[in-house]
Amino acid sequence: MSNQRENPEVREQICVPIVSLVWFGILAEARKIAEERVDMAEWRLDYFAGHEDEIPAVIKELKGILGEKKLIVTLRSTDEGGEENGDRFDYFETIKTIIEQGMADYVDIELEKDEDKLHEMIVLAQKSFTKVIGSYHDFEKMPDEDFIVEKLMKAQDEGCDMGKIACMAETTDDAGRMLIATGRFHAEHKSFPIATMAMGRPGYVTRLYGGLYGSCVTFATMGKASAPGQRSVEEVLTTFDKLFSKPGHIILIGFMGTGKTTLSKLISEKYGIPEIDTDSMIVSKTGKQISEIFDEEGEETFRRVETDILDELGTFERSVVSCGGGTVLRDINIRKLKNFGTIVLLTAKPETIHKRIHKDNSRPLLDGNMNVGYIGELLDKRKPSYERAADVIIATDDRDIEEIAEEIWEKTK
Repeated sequence: MSNQRENPEVREQICVPIVSLVWFGILAEARKIAEERVDMAEWRLDYFAGHEDEIPAVIKELKGILGEKKLIVTLRSTDEGGEENGDRFDYFETIKTIIEQGMADYVDIELEKDEDKLHEMIVLAQKSFTKVIGSYHDFEKMPDEDFIVEKLMKAQDEGCDMGKIACMAETTDDAGRMLIATGRFHAEHKSFPIATMAMGRPGYVTRLYGGLYGSCVTFATMGKASAPGQRSVEEVLTTFDKLFSKPGHIILIGFMGTGKTTLSKLISEKYGIPEIDTDSMIVSKTGKQISEIFDEEGEETFRRVETDILDELGTFERSVVSCGGGTVLRDINIRKLKNFGTIVLLTAKPETIHKRIHKDNSRPLLDGNMNVGYIGELLDKRKPSYERAADVIIATDDRDIEEIAEEIWEKTK
């Protein structure tokens, strides 16, 4: 049984902000950006200490320096986190000048501004080289999923060429909400480009992994950040190089006792590819056994380490990978794994699992509950996540192990 992959991977374009106050500094930043392995630069006009009449000339020089790299020009208002310095420019007259010059690749327009003027600028841009990014920012809180989706819909409905939303995350749940909302919107509107991110320290996952949910641009810094939580260009590139390496792994998932470890070893020996065990990677990284991490730091800490360690799969040649039983309970883990290869779900009945592992005392989730009924309950809870992750599903009850290994190999070529 095979499933279509839910999320075609998106390696986001990397955009670096230019935040110098003076003309000389702006051009110096652009020269550094031109030499980096990034895709875009954003000139933040609200930092600019020069005169508004100088703006077209600066844009022209920036385009000359950046070459093929795209240029976004943004006048961020103080209402949405911009510098007070920018309030001295007339917002829509400045936007109009940028559009009419037609040299910037994109101009950012805030969706909360006057709707009639917003529409006027979009119509004007449709006759120009410059495209419009319809943006929304909240530096105080993370709204609910519906609100995020509605703002992206507004950008699309207004005729913008891209939608952008950035909101403050106080917790990892806030960041997760931005990712989930991004995935929701992208699933229904794949042809409309969006850039989404959660600001603040907990929002780092959105800046590194937003592309797995459909965001097409992430903002990274080479110096001073233009928003809280921006990661360095070096960190983003390092993560992307791992995440989108396409090693073509055979990835085995499933509940404990379904045969992942046994089959991983056999496939490795039989077909001459390396074997990787994600739990062993965690033990090596932390210096602790899995049961120790659960006992001393809790399951949440273990799951966080597990999510982080998955990036390292992008550093290995094609291998057979055995994942922990709970790995795919996190949506972000599923999306990462789908980038690395074909996910094979191994299944077994609760009775089979109990028979295979009932003497094993190294299973923290079954401590004190080593019985068929409890195993069945956990399987039922995990079944939706397992099946959503799977590209291939193979039952291992009462089957020859060699036969299963051959079937996995044939279905993952």
